[in-house]
Amino acid sequence: MIKFFKSLPYHTKTALKSIARHLALTFSSASAVSVTLTLLMVFLVLAGNVSSFTYSIEDSLQIYATIEDTVSEEEISALQSEIEAMDHVVNVTFSDKEQELENYIGNNEDEASQRLFEAYSGEGNPLKNAFIIEVDSGNNLEEVSAALQEREEILEAAYGGDSVIMLVRAMDGIRIAGGIFVIALSVLAIFLISNTIKSAIYSRNNEISIMRNVGATNGFIKMPFMIEGMVIGMIGAIVPILITLFGYSYLYNALNGVLLIPMFKMQPVIPFAIYVSVALLATGMIVGMLGSFFAVNKYLRWKR
Repeated sequence: MIKFFKSLPYHTKTALKSIARHLALTFSSASAVSVTLTLLMVFLVLAGNVSSFTYSIEDSLQIYATIEDTVSEEEISALQSEIEAMDHVVNVTFSDKEQELENYIGNNEDEASQRLFEAYSGEGNPLKNAFIIEVDSGNNLEEVSAALQEREEILEAAYGGDSVIMLVRAMDGIRIAGGIFVIALSVLAIFLISNTIKSAIYSRNNEISIMRNVGATNGFIKMPFMIEGMVIGMIGAIVPILITLFGYSYLYNALNGVLLIPMFKMQPVIPFAIYVSVALLATGMIVGMLGSFFAVNKYLRWKR
């Protein structure tokens, strides 16, 4: 291991010299890597935001639990604590009947209807006290709602029924499909980048043969090429990273961070663009290094 680190500066210097000597080949390989990573970047940005959209929709789903009129204020407070302690419950907000009436009036834009409802304030208010309950996942809405419905203090626990469950499952399906698509595209990107680096290395098989003939070990031969492939991957990642950082920032600001409707909030530039950039850089470097390793390995079949 110590010998490896001692020889690393020499191999790095050799790799950089080789890159400088083969500028046309380096540019061609880096360009192909850049195009592939740009395609990957587009779909990473899309997948990241689609996933954010689906979670945003799920976060807006809540259980509305109305409370029996016979339940006292002390019992309501104790009940709220018990509900908060239930599995999958994230937050419980109490809304008394007066707040419910105010919300109902506020959500009604017709002035005549507003005045009509205002007449029910006070003792004549027909609405119920209620809990607005947030759960950790839309998949748990039905379970938590059923548990609430079993309590005597709860008159009704509503979350939207089968239509909401279908929506949650659709959101899950979109996330899974997006994840599979990104993984498939990543595999394709790795394949294309790897083949590009291999082609660059194959064209220099004479160098490998000469190094073998003068007695260089397999590890000594591989290392400069692996570093060279990693550097080509880094160079190829520069343009996609710049597009990610500046392009996504421009798009986010132009749309005010919202796509079509307020519910569809885009991922914030920081740290999302940084995460995508790091993923692109890591992909370029790792695949470039591995592509070089397997390409050189073709000419090093036997062990010394």
